[in-house]
Amino acid sequence: MPSLIDRYLIREIALTLLATAVVLLAMVLSHRLAGYLSKAASGLLARDAIFTLIGLQALHFLVVLIPLAFLLSIMLALGRLYRDHEMEALAACGYGPLSVYRAVFLLAAPLAVLSAGLAFFVVPMTMELQFEVLARARKEAEVSMFAPGTFREVLGGRHVVYIGALDERELRNVFIQSREADGAISVTTGLQGRQIVDADGIRHIVLEDGYRYQGTPGQGNYQMLHFEQASVRVDTAPPTEAWQHREALPTLRLLQSSEPMHIAELQMRLNSPLNVLLIALWAPLLARARPREGRYGRIVAAVLIYAINFNLIGVGESWLSHGVVGAGVGLWWVHGLFLLLGLFLLFYHVAGTASWRWLRRRLWRHADAGA
Repeated sequence: MPSLIDRYLIREIALTLLATAVVLLAMVLSHRLAGYLSKAASGLLARDAIFTLIGLQALHFLVVLIPLAFLLSIMLALGRLYRDHEMEALAACGYGPLSVYRAVFLLAAPLAVLSAGLAFFVVPMTMELQFEVLARARKEAEVSMFAPGTFREVLGGRHVVYIGALDERELRNVFIQSREADGAISVTTGLQGRQIVDADGIRHIVLEDGYRYQGTPGQGNYQMLHFEQASVRVDTAPPTEAWQHREALPTLRLLQSSEPMHIAELQMRLNSPLNVLLIALWAPLLARARPREGRYGRIVAAVLIYAINFNLIGVGESWLSHGVVGAGVGLWWVHGLFLLLGLFLLFYHVAGTASWRWLRRRLWRHADAGA
């Protein structure tokens, strides 16, 4: 049964964790929202699917952000208690810095379980749904990219497209003005047309039964061509995939696979819950602020350590995906480094405390002998 002080510390850290996670999630999702809005404005994504995709992405980002939010919550909550001398009062009652670990791990354990549940089961299901929503949104965007009776620039202003009417997926009375690389102007018209996406993901307008006029303004050498079918490219590049398909694979399938990409994905799903437990080991001692110490110095140091961890995880994931290291090494070497960091800080604290007690006892003995 947690003590009154344990419950107090858990509440302080948990409330800070909730606020920090909400702020971090809002920052990340606002950036993703801007990307989706840009794609919708370019006609690559249906506007109706944006908020559905944002909601599904929230779960994916939450797994990534839980360790960072937990780290910041420990640094902010415990740092405030140290600066306000509350921890000194607790230490005077026998609740020292090592006793804080009980409260921290009582919160870290269910948080790691929650993170593991999201990473292993919930996120793969939502990723599969994201692919379906994204594919459907792109299909809808094929039709909604051009509105009847309006002119629209595509391909960076190289083409100006006008359609007179839209009959389901069929374009009617299409007009396309194009600027060529040599300064010539071409006008392509067609009684009907349709949009297609090729194997590379690049969108084209296919016109049927039309004419093409090409020439240089100010010169009389215009050419006219009648065609039965012509294709005009309207995308600068194929739309990039925001997610990798391996992230949608069930965890059981990853466990049964020996492919490097699948092993890397499995260990990446383990990364978040393991990071929560490792942060619970080294962050409380790093949060021990001294009197009159700067408010954010230790927070900056903690974020830098987390950034190093994040980058090393990225390097390890790349090595594992490309078969440079095996599953036995995988990402375990990164977790091992930060486990050693936590044990070093713990040993440094215990050794420092023991040395101080030994020195204090010696001083007392000398003082008693002098008396």
